[in-house]
Amino acid sequence: MDAVETTGLTELKNFLGHSTPGEITDTSEIEPLLAVAWNDLAGDFGGMRPDKLFGRMEDVTWTPPLLTFRIERHGATVMGSSRAEMQAWTIDVEKGTACCEAKGYRQLSPRQPPLDVKPLVDEVAAAIVNHADEPRLKWVDQETVRVKIGLIFSKGSAVKMTLAGRRKRFQMALAERLATKGWVQVGANKYQLREILG
Repeated sequence: MDAVETTGLTELKNFLGHSTPGEITDTSEIEPLLAVAWNDLAGDFGGMRPDKLFGRMEDVTWTPPLLTFRIERHGATVMGSSRAEMQAWTIDVEKGTACCEAKGYRQLSPRQPPLDVKPLVDEVAAAIVNHADEPRLKWVDQETVRVKIGLIFSKGSAVKMTLAGRRKRFQMALAERLATKGWVQVGANKYQLREILG
């Protein structure tokens, strides 16, 4: 169903109707007009508010009746990501609709370098094999130990996906290393000497 044409949408159409088709390099006039018309458009905006348009519209192109642009969305950066999602928007001023699709990511700040888990695996494996009294280990009994992964990779030490990846790489490498020393994984971050299981 097409949106009902309103004053904001009418002003946007009038402005674009007098514009030459092609790239719009100066967005200072189109931004406020689109912002006023924004809530009059039909479509799924994915949380995009009209005030987010100002100073952020890129590659703005007028190909009647379509106004297209790209915009950088910062939702993930609020959660600690170093990348912003890029969205491509298409506004059909005749139908009064707006739609967007994800178009990749933009790196905003340097990524954290990949963590070499080997030194950590060496330390923790040696502590387990030597039955060490170590803060990162909780001994269930003489031959069963739980690794306190939160003390090795604490919550907040990296963004969620990076933290999950580091923990997974560490767990896999530790299980592999301990297997060569007679230990098997018997649960999440829990290891036991192989002889005890048999």
